[in-house]
Amino acid sequence: MLVVPEDAKQTLRTKDFVLIAAVNFLIFSSWQTFPFVLPVYLQSLGANDAALGWVTAITTVSALLVRPFCGIILDRFGRKGIFLAGIAFMGLASASFAFIPVVGIILALRFVHGLAWGITSTSSSTVASDIIPPKRFGEGMGLFALSASLAFAIAPGVALELFHANGMVPVVMVAVATLALAFAFASTLKYRTLKKPASLHLSSMFNRSSVLPALIMLFMGATYGSLVTFLAIHASSQGVENVGFFFTAYAIAVALSRPFLGRIVDRKGYAPILLPGIVLVIVGLVVLSQAHSLGMFVLTAFLYGFGFAGCNSTLQTMAVADAEPEHRGAANATFLIGFDGGIGIGSVVSGWIAASLGYAGMYLCFAALPLVSAALFLVFARNRKPPNLAQEAKAARQPR
Repeated sequence: MLVVPEDAKQTLRTKDFVLIAAVNFLIFSSWQTFPFVLPVYLQSLGANDAALGWVTAITTVSALLVRPFCGIILDRFGRKGIFLAGIAFMGLASASFAFIPVVGIILALRFVHGLAWGITSTSSSTVASDIIPPKRFGEGMGLFALSASLAFAIAPGVALELFHANGMVPVVMVAVATLALAFAFASTLKYRTLKKPASLHLSSMFNRSSVLPALIMLFMGATYGSLVTFLAIHASSQGVENVGFFFTAYAIAVALSRPFLGRIVDRKGYAPILLPGIVLVIVGLVVLSQAHSLGMFVLTAFLYGFGFAGCNSTLQTMAVADAEPEHRGAANATFLIGFDGGIGIGSVVSGWIAASLGYAGMYLCFAALPLVSAALFLVFARNRKPPNLAQEAKAARQPR
């Protein structure tokens, strides 16, 4: 019988981890082509700021509706079929944006797009959770989340350039082609076989230990919703061109932070990353509210990108690390419901506030929300530890 060394069991350098990270990058690249392009497109069709807020919010509503069911189905029937079906569904929904330039119809199509996104993103995170070794869960989730952050850094800028040059059709073509490649890669993954599939009960739709991280993420996600919905329009109102450099700076910030932030979580716990990250998000939003040059937008990208990347992966680690394999679908769904809920609320409310206070006033208002996240963590979760640190603490308390 071949004995696998413990270090080998804990490695992240596996074919399946690289594949799921690549698939996640492609999925997020397709998804991130639309939140920045569609507001500009709809504005050209006569939509007002309040309507533009629904570009992101309406996908949040549909994703919120489907995620609990997707989580329990993943835990009951396995990962592969649901994952591949979600990618295909997302490709069909993305293709639909090329055909009917009517504000109301586009928003209705975004609702369908959000359903597909809810299935696909929940599945992707769950597959990654199955692959990452427990003792390196923080680092693994950080590196996995890096794929999404890099997509955010690259795809919107490319999509905006394509849109300004040739309109919506090439944007849609790139989004669909990216998903086709994701489907091909996802077909080659090895998926976990569940030994004890979850039961189909309402209580299995949510994971209790994931609720608090999801709630903390809701307030952080609201800032993200305001940023993605109005960034390009805010830059245009300030006469700032080449806003694509924002995404380049964001990519650099994320690439610098992800490889080591997860290691700190595994070794030191959640607070050393989460609390400084919250401070950076606040400062980034304040700078964005006053931004009137490309340099200030780039500075925002570094501050917000570094802070939000750390908060997001840390909270997802907190939400999923303690879940049993047969409940990881529900754990990921619960966390992503908080993330989506925050984005949706932030997108709609930011539109209302921007209509009254302008974009600068709106971003200043949203800079207060991360303080709520910090308070929730300090009051209710400051003693929570990653699984490996919790085991070490338990062993230290046992009599010798």
